[in-house]
Amino acid sequence: MKLLSWTIIVILCIVIIGGILYYLPMTQDLVVNILKDVPIVSSYVQPKQKESQIELLKKRVKEMENQIAILEAKLKETRGELESAKSQLNQKDKLIYSLRSELKLVKDNLDRKAQNIKKLADLIGSMDAKSAARIIENMEDQKAVEVLSMLKKEKAGEIFEYLSPNKAINLSNKLGWGG
Repeated sequence: MKLLSWTIIVILCIVIIGGILYYLPMTQDLVVNILKDVPIVSSYVQPKQKESQIELLKKRVKEMENQIAILEAKLKETRGELESAKSQLNQKDKLIYSLRSELKLVKDNLDRKAQNIKKLADLIGSMDAKSAARIIENMEDQKAVEVLSMLKKEKAGEIFEYLSPNKAINLSNKLGWGG
């Protein structure tokens, strides 16, 4: 009786220890491999059908390759967009450079014209009114307006006395002196 009790206790201990080991992930395969050869227990314990580690790694490698391919496609697309943006930026830089050059030429041209008008106004201002009127009479209206606007009002008034009535009225209106 004592022997039977001890035998039952030993069997129970083995079952309990085996059960604990069975539910631990690290030892589960070990316990299943040992118990599958025990005649009575083998019908209750079936080894799990697992994919081999190599198959799992192959799957993981394939997934990673797919992710890499997707990322490479996105990278290629982004590079294309970047190149397009660079090209547009270069074109805009060239346009800005061209416009700045053109603006400088226009400014220089305007400065030269302003200096010429100033010289002409100084020259006409130093002349007697009758001679100045003859010169202004033959000028384009815009140039005459620019010259007259640089003269003192008294000098411009003296010149107006010698201009033809139509020219005087026209220039007066353009200068904003007309009523």
